[in-house]
Amino acid sequence: MRRYKEMIIVGGIAGVTLLSYFGYAASIKGSDYEVESIRKENAEALKKVNIEIENGDIKPTQYNIQLDGQIHSESQNYITGLFNSYAADFPADFYRFLSKEDVFTSEMGSRTYGIEVKASQLNYHSYDRSTQKQFKKTLSHRLTVPDREMADIRVFHQDGMNVYVQRDDHGAKEKSTVLLLNLAKGKVETLQSEQLKTNQERHYVAVNDYGIVYREIAYDAEGVEKDSAYYLDNGKGIKRIKALDAYASEGNFNAAENSQSLIAYGASDSEKSKSIKWSTYDFKTNQVKQHKVEGQHAYRFNGSYTMIAQGKLYHIANINDSDFQVTVVDTKNESISYQGIIKDKNARKNRLVQEITVIP
Repeated sequence: MRRYKEMIIVGGIAGVTLLSYFGYAASIKGSDYEVESIRKENAEALKKVNIEIENGDIKPTQYNIQLDGQIHSESQNYITGLFNSYAADFPADFYRFLSKEDVFTSEMGSRTYGIEVKASQLNYHSYDRSTQKQFKKTLSHRLTVPDREMADIRVFHQDGMNVYVQRDDHGAKEKSTVLLLNLAKGKVETLQSEQLKTNQERHYVAVNDYGIVYREIAYDAEGVEKDSAYYLDNGKGIKRIKALDAYASEGNFNAAENSQSLIAYGASDSEKSKSIKWSTYDFKTNQVKQHKVEGQHAYRFNGSYTMIAQGKLYHIANINDSDFQVTVVDTKNESISYQGIIKDKNARKNRLVQEITVIP
Protein backbone atom coordinates (compact mmCIF):
# COMPACT_ATOMS: atom_id res chain seq x y z
CA MET A 1 0.00 0.00 0.00
CA ARG A 2 2.85 2.32 0.90
CA ARG A 3 4.39 1.67 -2.51
CA TYR A 4 1.23 2.77 -4.30
CA LYS A 5 1.07 5.94 -2.19
CA GLU A 6 4.64 6.77 -3.20
CA MET A 7 3.76 6.27 -6.85
CA ILE A 8 0.74 8.56 -6.52
CA ILE A 9 2.87 11.25 -4.86
CA VAL A 10 5.57 11.03 -7.56
CA GLY A 11 2.93 11.12 -10.29
CA GLY A 12 1.31 14.14 -8.68
CA ILE A 13 4.60 16.01 -8.52
CA ALA A 14 5.33 15.19 -12.16
CA GLY A 15 1.85 16.35 -13.18
CA VAL A 16 2.21 19.64 -11.34
CA THR A 17 5.66 20.17 -12.90
CA LEU A 18 4.32 19.59 -16.42
CA LEU A 19 1.31 21.84 -15.84
CA SER A 20 3.58 24.55 -14.48
CA TYR A 21 5.86 24.23 -17.49
CA PHE A 22 3.03 24.40 -20.03
CA GLY A 23 1.53 27.35 -18.20
CA TYR A 24 4.84 29.18 -18.22
CA ALA A 25 5.54 28.37 -21.86
CA ALA A 26 2.08 29.52 -22.87
CA SER A 27 2.61 32.81 -21.06
CA ILE A 28 5.77 33.68 -23.01
CA LYS A 29 5.14 36.36 -25.57
CA GLY A 30 6.76 35.46 -28.86
CA SER A 31 8.37 37.79 -31.35
CA ASP A 32 6.14 40.11 -33.30
CA TYR A 33 8.07 40.75 -36.51
CA GLU A 34 7.51 43.37 -39.16
CA VAL A 35 9.35 44.11 -42.40
CA GLU A 36 10.41 47.69 -43.06
CA SER A 37 11.42 48.02 -46.71
CA ILE A 38 13.92 50.76 -47.51
CA ARG A 39 14.42 50.01 -51.17
CA LYS A 40 12.02 47.73 -53.06
CA GLU A 41 12.07 45.74 -56.26
CA ASN A 42 8.90 44.45 -57.92
CA ALA A 43 6.29 42.93 -55.63
CA GLU A 44 6.28 39.51 -57.32
CA ALA A 45 10.02 39.11 -56.70
CA LEU A 46 9.56 39.91 -53.01
CA LYS A 47 6.94 37.18 -52.61
CA LYS A 48 9.43 34.58 -53.81
CA VAL A 49 11.91 35.17 -50.98
CA ASN A 50 11.25 33.30 -47.74
CA ILE A 51 13.47 33.83 -44.68
CA GLU A 52 13.24 31.31 -41.87
CA ILE A 53 14.10 32.60 -38.40
CA GLU A 54 13.98 30.53 -35.22
CA ASN A 55 14.34 31.38 -31.56
CA GLY A 56 15.83 29.36 -28.74
CA ASP A 57 13.13 30.00 -26.15
CA ILE A 58 11.49 27.41 -23.93
CA LYS A 59 8.59 27.81 -26.32
CA PRO A 60 10.42 27.56 -29.69
CA THR A 61 8.89 29.38 -32.64
CA GLN A 62 9.75 29.27 -36.32
CA TYR A 63 9.00 32.39 -38.36
CA ASN A 64 8.68 32.32 -42.13
CA ILE A 65 9.06 35.88 -43.34
CA GLN A 66 8.49 37.13 -46.88
CA LEU A 67 9.95 40.44 -47.97
CA ASP A 68 6.50 41.67 -49.03
CA GLY A 69 5.59 41.68 -45.33
CA GLN A 70 3.76 38.36 -45.00
CA ILE A 71 4.80 36.54 -41.82
CA HIS A 72 3.79 33.06 -40.69
CA SER A 73 4.82 31.51 -37.41
CA GLU A 74 4.61 28.05 -35.91
CA SER A 75 5.13 27.52 -32.19
CA GLN A 76 5.71 24.40 -30.16
CA ASN A 77 6.72 23.70 -26.61
CA TYR A 78 10.09 22.18 -25.80
CA ILE A 79 8.70 18.77 -24.85
CA THR A 80 6.77 18.24 -28.09
CA GLY A 81 9.76 19.62 -29.93
CA LEU A 82 11.80 16.70 -28.61
CA PHE A 83 9.65 14.36 -30.69
CA ASN A 84 9.89 16.41 -33.86
CA SER A 85 12.88 16.75 -36.13
CA TYR A 86 13.68 18.31 -39.44
CA ALA A 87 11.64 15.49 -41.00
CA ALA A 88 8.88 18.08 -41.38
CA ASP A 89 11.05 19.89 -43.93
CA PHE A 90 11.02 16.94 -46.34
CA PRO A 91 8.52 14.54 -47.89
CA ALA A 92 8.14 11.43 -45.70
CA ASP A 93 9.72 9.00 -48.17
CA PHE A 94 12.70 11.31 -48.78
CA TYR A 95 13.30 11.67 -45.05
CA ARG A 96 13.12 7.89 -44.59
CA PHE A 97 15.74 7.48 -47.31
CA LEU A 98 18.07 10.03 -45.70
CA SER A 99 17.68 8.28 -42.35
CA LYS A 100 19.16 5.01 -43.59
CA GLU A 101 22.57 4.23 -42.12
CA ASP A 102 24.32 3.69 -45.46
CA VAL A 103 23.07 6.89 -47.13
CA PHE A 104 25.47 9.82 -47.55
CA THR A 105 23.80 13.23 -47.39
CA SER A 106 24.95 16.64 -48.60
CA GLU A 107 23.48 20.04 -49.37
CA MET A 108 24.10 22.57 -52.12
CA GLY A 109 22.01 25.70 -52.36
CA SER A 110 18.35 24.82 -51.86
CA ARG A 111 18.91 21.15 -52.72
CA THR A 112 19.47 18.27 -50.32
CA TYR A 113 21.01 15.07 -51.72
CA GLY A 114 21.07 11.47 -50.55
CA ILE A 115 23.31 8.82 -52.16
CA GLU A 116 23.35 5.11 -51.38
CA VAL A 117 26.06 2.95 -52.98
CA LYS A 118 25.44 -0.78 -53.36
CA ALA A 119 27.37 -3.58 -55.10
CA SER A 120 25.80 -3.07 -58.52
CA GLN A 121 23.77 0.11 -58.27
CA LEU A 122 23.70 3.63 -56.89
CA ASN A 123 20.47 5.06 -55.48
CA TYR A 124 20.17 8.82 -55.89
CA HIS A 125 17.53 11.01 -54.25
CA SER A 126 17.32 14.81 -54.16
CA TYR A 127 14.85 17.38 -52.91
CA ASP A 128 14.70 21.07 -53.79
CA ARG A 129 13.20 23.16 -51.01
CA SER A 130 12.56 26.15 -53.26
CA THR A 131 10.45 24.19 -55.77
CA GLN A 132 9.42 21.40 -53.36
CA LYS A 133 10.28 18.87 -56.04
CA GLN A 134 11.81 15.47 -55.38
CA PHE A 135 13.86 13.39 -57.81
CA LYS A 136 14.77 9.69 -57.55
CA LYS A 137 16.98 7.60 -59.78
CA THR A 138 18.68 4.21 -59.63
CA LEU A 139 21.90 4.12 -61.63
CA SER A 140 23.87 1.04 -62.65
CA HIS A 141 27.57 0.94 -61.77
CA ARG A 142 30.45 -1.30 -60.75
CA LEU A 143 32.23 0.42 -57.86
CA THR A 144 33.40 -0.78 -54.47
CA VAL A 145 30.89 -0.27 -51.71
CA PRO A 146 32.25 2.41 -49.35
CA ASP A 147 32.94 1.75 -45.69
CA ARG A 148 30.53 4.12 -43.97
CA GLU A 149 33.09 4.86 -41.25
CA MET A 150 35.97 5.43 -43.67
CA ALA A 151 34.39 7.32 -46.56
CA ASP A 152 32.68 10.57 -47.48
CA ILE A 153 30.42 11.18 -50.47
CA ARG A 154 29.01 14.58 -51.41
CA VAL A 155 27.56 16.41 -54.40
CA PHE A 156 29.66 19.43 -55.33
CA HIS A 157 28.22 20.50 -58.70
CA GLN A 158 25.09 20.00 -60.76
CA ASP A 159 24.51 20.94 -64.38
CA GLY A 160 21.01 19.97 -65.39
CA MET A 161 20.80 16.17 -65.35
CA ASN A 162 24.53 15.79 -64.73
CA VAL A 163 25.47 15.56 -61.06
CA TYR A 164 29.12 15.63 -59.99
CA VAL A 165 30.05 13.76 -56.82
CA GLN A 166 33.22 13.68 -54.74
CA ARG A 167 34.02 10.40 -53.04
CA ASP A 168 36.82 10.26 -50.46
CA ASP A 169 38.15 6.99 -49.07
CA HIS A 170 40.10 7.44 -45.83
CA GLY A 171 41.92 4.14 -45.58
CA ALA A 172 45.61 3.41 -45.19
CA LYS A 173 45.99 5.46 -48.37
CA GLU A 174 43.86 8.55 -48.95
CA LYS A 175 41.99 8.49 -52.25
CA SER A 176 39.73 11.07 -53.87
CA THR A 177 37.40 10.28 -56.78
CA VAL A 178 35.09 12.35 -58.97
CA LEU A 179 31.97 10.60 -60.25
CA LEU A 180 29.58 11.89 -62.90
CA LEU A 181 26.01 10.76 -62.34
CA ASN A 182 24.24 10.96 -65.69
CA LEU A 183 20.64 11.00 -64.50
CA ALA A 184 19.24 11.04 -68.04
CA LYS A 185 21.02 7.81 -69.01
CA GLY A 186 21.10 6.24 -65.55
CA LYS A 187 24.86 5.72 -65.66
CA VAL A 188 27.86 6.48 -63.45
CA GLU A 189 31.18 7.56 -64.94
CA THR A 190 34.51 7.98 -63.12
CA LEU A 191 36.10 11.26 -64.25
CA GLN A 192 39.04 11.36 -61.90
CA SER A 193 40.52 9.08 -59.24
CA GLU A 194 43.65 10.21 -57.42
CA GLN A 195 45.76 8.69 -54.68
CA LEU A 196 46.67 11.55 -52.35
CA LYS A 197 49.87 12.02 -50.45
CA THR A 198 50.08 11.64 -46.69
CA ASN A 199 48.62 14.64 -44.83
CA GLN A 200 46.87 15.92 -47.94
CA GLU A 201 43.23 16.45 -48.80
CA ARG A 202 41.25 17.68 -51.78
CA HIS A 203 38.02 19.63 -52.05
CA TYR A 204 36.35 19.71 -55.49
CA VAL A 205 34.66 23.00 -56.32
CA ALA A 206 33.26 23.15 -59.85
CA VAL A 207 33.10 21.65 -63.33
CA ASN A 208 32.83 23.74 -66.49
CA ASP A 209 34.14 24.02 -70.06
CA TYR A 210 37.60 24.82 -68.70
CA GLY A 211 37.88 21.64 -66.63
CA ILE A 212 37.54 20.47 -63.04
CA VAL A 213 38.44 22.91 -60.27
CA TYR A 214 39.60 21.73 -56.87
CA ARG A 215 41.33 23.07 -53.78
CA GLU A 216 44.19 21.02 -52.37
CA ILE A 217 45.40 21.39 -48.79
CA ALA A 218 48.64 20.05 -47.28
CA TYR A 219 49.21 19.63 -43.53
CA ASP A 220 52.31 19.17 -41.44
CA ALA A 221 52.85 16.21 -39.09
CA GLU A 222 50.87 18.01 -36.34
CA GLY A 223 47.88 18.54 -38.62
CA VAL A 224 48.44 22.27 -39.12
CA GLU A 225 47.73 23.59 -42.62
CA LYS A 226 50.99 24.54 -44.34
CA ASP A 227 49.88 25.07 -47.94
CA SER A 228 46.67 25.36 -49.94
CA ALA A 229 45.95 26.20 -53.56
CA TYR A 230 43.31 26.00 -56.26
CA TYR A 231 43.99 23.83 -59.32
CA LEU A 232 42.38 23.39 -62.72
CA ASP A 233 42.46 19.99 -64.43
CA ASN A 234 41.44 20.31 -68.10
CA GLY A 235 41.92 16.63 -68.91
CA LYS A 236 45.29 17.23 -70.57
CA GLY A 237 47.16 18.74 -67.67
CA ILE A 238 46.86 20.36 -64.24
CA LYS A 239 47.78 23.96 -63.49
CA ARG A 240 47.77 25.93 -60.28
CA ILE A 241 45.42 28.92 -60.36
CA LYS A 242 47.93 31.42 -59.02
CA ALA A 243 45.43 34.27 -59.16
CA LEU A 244 43.62 32.57 -56.26
CA ASP A 245 46.68 31.94 -54.09
CA ALA A 246 45.86 34.87 -51.81
CA TYR A 247 42.40 33.40 -51.17
CA ALA A 248 43.21 29.69 -51.00
CA SER A 249 43.68 29.54 -47.23
CA GLU A 250 40.07 30.67 -46.72
CA GLY A 251 38.74 28.30 -49.37
CA ASN A 252 35.44 30.09 -49.85
CA PHE A 253 35.29 30.24 -53.67
CA ASN A 254 32.39 28.33 -55.20
CA ALA A 255 30.94 27.93 -58.66
CA ALA A 256 28.94 30.90 -59.92
CA GLU A 257 25.64 30.16 -61.62
CA ASN A 258 27.02 30.96 -65.07
CA SER A 259 29.61 28.16 -64.57
CA GLN A 260 32.22 30.38 -66.24
CA SER A 261 33.47 31.96 -63.03
CA LEU A 262 33.92 31.37 -59.33
CA ILE A 263 32.46 33.54 -56.61
CA ALA A 264 33.32 34.17 -52.97
CA TYR A 265 31.36 36.38 -50.64
CA GLY A 266 32.07 37.78 -47.23
CA ALA A 267 31.71 40.88 -45.14
CA SER A 268 33.72 43.86 -44.04
CA ASP A 269 36.45 43.36 -41.45
CA SER A 270 34.88 45.88 -39.10
CA GLU A 271 31.46 45.73 -37.48
CA LYS A 272 31.26 49.49 -37.93
CA SER A 273 31.28 49.14 -41.71
CA LYS A 274 28.21 48.95 -43.92
CA SER A 275 30.06 47.27 -46.79
CA ILE A 276 28.92 44.00 -48.33
CA LYS A 277 31.70 42.47 -50.40
CA TRP A 278 32.15 39.65 -52.86
CA SER A 279 34.87 38.53 -55.27
CA THR A 280 34.73 36.81 -58.66
CA TYR A 281 37.34 34.85 -60.54
CA ASP A 282 36.98 34.81 -64.34
CA PHE A 283 38.44 31.76 -66.11
CA LYS A 284 38.72 33.57 -69.42
CA THR A 285 40.83 36.45 -68.11
CA ASN A 286 42.38 34.53 -65.20
CA GLN A 287 41.72 37.51 -62.92
CA VAL A 288 40.01 38.17 -59.61
CA LYS A 289 37.74 41.18 -59.33
CA GLN A 290 36.56 42.75 -56.07
CA HIS A 291 32.99 44.02 -55.67
CA LYS A 292 31.31 46.07 -52.95
CA VAL A 293 28.00 47.76 -52.17
CA GLU A 294 27.03 49.84 -49.15
CA GLY A 295 24.15 48.76 -46.92
CA GLN A 296 21.88 50.96 -44.81
CA HIS A 297 23.27 49.95 -41.42
CA ALA A 298 26.49 48.58 -40.00
CA TYR A 299 26.00 44.92 -39.19
CA ARG A 300 27.52 42.13 -37.16
CA PHE A 301 29.51 39.68 -39.24
CA ASN A 302 29.04 36.80 -36.77
CA GLY A 303 25.29 36.90 -37.25
CA SER A 304 25.34 37.01 -41.03
CA TYR A 305 23.88 34.57 -43.55
CA THR A 306 24.73 34.85 -47.26
CA MET A 307 23.70 32.88 -50.31
CA ILE A 308 23.67 33.20 -54.10
CA ALA A 309 20.59 32.32 -56.13
CA GLN A 310 19.56 33.24 -59.67
CA GLY A 311 22.36 35.77 -60.07
CA LYS A 312 21.56 37.60 -56.86
CA LEU A 313 23.36 37.73 -53.54
CA TYR A 314 21.10 37.52 -50.49
CA HIS A 315 22.73 38.85 -47.35
CA ILE A 316 21.04 38.88 -43.92
CA ALA A 317 22.81 40.05 -40.79
CA ASN A 318 22.09 41.21 -37.27
CA ILE A 319 22.30 44.97 -36.81
CA ASN A 320 21.54 44.66 -33.09
CA ASP A 321 20.43 41.91 -30.69
CA SER A 322 17.03 41.34 -32.27
CA ASP A 323 16.76 43.00 -35.72
CA PHE A 324 18.09 41.89 -39.10
CA GLN A 325 19.17 43.84 -42.17
CA VAL A 326 18.23 42.19 -45.49
CA THR A 327 20.12 43.12 -48.65
CA VAL A 328 19.55 41.69 -52.11
CA VAL A 329 22.35 42.49 -54.54
CA ASP A 330 22.23 42.14 -58.32
CA THR A 331 25.75 40.77 -58.85
CA LYS A 332 25.69 41.46 -62.59
CA ASN A 333 24.94 45.17 -62.22
CA GLU A 334 26.66 45.50 -58.83
CA SER A 335 23.65 47.27 -57.39
CA ILE A 336 21.26 46.79 -54.48
CA SER A 337 17.84 45.72 -55.72
CA TYR A 338 16.30 45.43 -52.25
CA GLN A 339 17.14 46.67 -48.77
CA GLY A 340 15.02 46.24 -45.66
CA ILE A 341 14.92 45.62 -41.94
CA ILE A 342 13.20 42.68 -40.22
CA LYS A 343 12.20 44.15 -36.87
CA ASP A 344 11.22 42.33 -33.70
CA LYS A 345 8.86 44.71 -31.94
CA ASN A 346 9.41 42.85 -28.65
CA ALA A 347 13.19 43.21 -29.01
CA ARG A 348 13.81 39.62 -27.93
CA LYS A 349 17.30 38.15 -28.24
CA ASN A 350 18.57 34.70 -29.26
CA ARG A 351 17.28 34.76 -32.83
CA LEU A 352 18.95 32.86 -35.66
CA VAL A 353 18.46 32.87 -39.44
CA GLN A 354 18.09 29.22 -40.39
CA GLU A 355 17.55 29.38 -44.11
CA ILE A 356 16.72 31.51 -47.14
CA THR A 357 14.58 30.02 -49.88
CA VAL A 358 14.08 31.67 -53.25
CA ILE A 359 11.38 30.29 -55.53
CA PRO A 360 12.39 30.34 -59.21
